Amino acid sequence: MSCLQRMLLALGMACAVPSLMFAGQSRTAAVAGGTRTATRIASAPASTTGSSELTGVWRSAPDETPLSSEFDESVWGKNAVAIRTVQMMVKPTGDATLTVNRKVVDGKRRTVPGSASIEQVQMVIGPVLKSTDVRRDLTVATKQAERRYPDDPGSTWPLDGLKVGVSTFNDDPGTVEIRLDTPEGRGSFWEKLRRATNQKLSTTH
Repeated sequence: MSCLQRMLLALGMACAVPSLMFAGQSRTAAVAGGTRTATRIASAPASTTGSSELTGVWRSAPDETPLSSEFDESVWGKNAVAIRTVQMMVKPTGDATLTVNRKVVDGKRRTVPGSASIEQVQMVIGPVLKSTDVRRDLTVATKQAERRYPDDPGSTWPLDGLKVGVSTFNDDPGTVEIRLDTPEGRGSFWEKLRRATNQKLSTTH
């Protein structure tokens, strides 16, 4: 196996995140192939019902996964960590942008070149789809989704078939739950986001 092949394989494994039973997915994330321009997936009319209360910026805490297998250490070195952060910006109309940043840092917390990726989803959050005493699942229509690699600005891939779920909690209005299912089935995850104190969008990864 060439050095490049080992790097790509390790990157797919490092960017994986735990999938819960609802997703039924594995823990590896592969680099998606396809054309270099994002394509339309679905559309739906905007609605403020169930989404107006979400207006603003929401962020997750960094999710860190140690890369400690023998193979990981052969590629990234000892004490490397895969990091994922999630941010969602919601407009009063229900139009929203979800951004997922992934990267690998080495033992000195330096970002490994070529390991960073950004998944961005344009979507519309609509009325409540179903609810219980403790949570409400909202209608979500994905309009456009893509994955890009900052170290290679020309590498942008459409994520046809990506699905996003958004839920709120009656007893905790400052928290939303995001569920993301990737089209390749790997790298799917769920994450809780908190309303950001600083409402400026973060541009770091």
